[in-house]
Formats: sequence, C-alpha cells, structure tokens
Amino acid sequence: MQKSPFSIVAIIFGVVALFFCPPLFGVLGLVFGGIAKSKDEPLAVTGLIVAGAGLALGMVLGFLVFSSMSTP
Repeated sequence: MQKSPFSIVAIIFGVVALFFCPPLFGVLGLVFGGIAKSKDEPLAVTGLIVAGAGLALGMVLGFLVFSSMSTP
C-alpha cells in the first residue's frame, strides 16, 4: 500500500475550506495537492478536486451567508 500524506492533507484542507476561511485553506489544499501530484501519489487528483471544490463552494457559501446577513 502506497502512502499519500500530501494527498490526505489536501483533502482535509479542501473539506475545511468548505466551512472556514476558503481562500486560505482552499489554496493550501491546492498547493498540497500539487505537491502530491508531483510526487505521483495515488490520491493526488482526488486531493486537487476536493481542494478546488472546497475553495469554490466555500466562497459561494460565504458570499450567500454574508449577503443574507446584510439585507434588512
């Protein structure tokens, strides 16, 4: 069984980015996913997808929450 530490970190950061500070954790997830891809880890593509989705969906979710809070 191959180890995939950078891929797993990218997946975790992608999930965290969905709920907390998407620009920070999403970008970190993409960086770790890129490192995993360069090291040919088996879960690298999954890490990149989860990090990208966490970044995008987290930003949309944050925008919706904050825009609904500012409307009277």
